Parts: sequence; structure tokens; C-alpha cells
Amino acid sequence: MPANQYRAEFASALRCYNAMETTKRRHYGFLESLETRKKKFNIDMTEAEGAMLEVLLEDHNEEVQAFKQTCQALKQHSEEAHTALFEHITEINQALESSARSISH
Repeated sequence: MPANQYRAEFASALRCYNAMETTKRRHYGFLESLETRKKKFNIDMTEAEGAMLEVLLEDHNEEVQAFKQTCQALKQHSEEAHTALFEHITEINQALESSARSISH
């Protein structure tokens, strides 16, 4: 089943997925930078940085919930579009993983 056939139907859920991925990267990126700084320079995170980390995690949690709700609504509307969404997401992730592997080798 070609995902593009259902793209208009799953567009809202895909936007939620993209937002969820963005907030995940933002949270983990900030956490990673704080951990790297700690390891390299033995500098602990500040209270403000800890608070920001919590905000970023909460942002991500909200996007996860929005994605779950949107996916549930999509599945009720059209199982085919729901399946196509996850096929599309899988294709994207496989392409990204393949590209990352080819760069690291």
C-alpha cells in the first residue's frame, strides 16, 4: 500500500510525530551536552539548566500524548491510513539509519 495515497489523511499525525521527534532530540541533545560538560570539566548542571531539562521533557511528553491521540483518531477513521502512516515512518527511519551507517563506515 503506497503511503502517499493516504498522505492527506495521515498528515496531522505525521506533524505530531515530527513534533515528538523534535522535542525528543531537543531534550536528549541538551541532556547530552550537560553530561559531556560534566565528564570533561566536572561542571554540574545549574538549577536553571535542571529546570530547563524538566521543561524540555514535559514538552516531549505532551507531544507523545498528542501523537498517541492523533494516531488513535486516525485508526478509528481509517485503518489503512493508520497503517500507511507507520509504513511511512518506518521508511523514514530506515533511510536515516542507513545513511548514518554509511557515514560511520
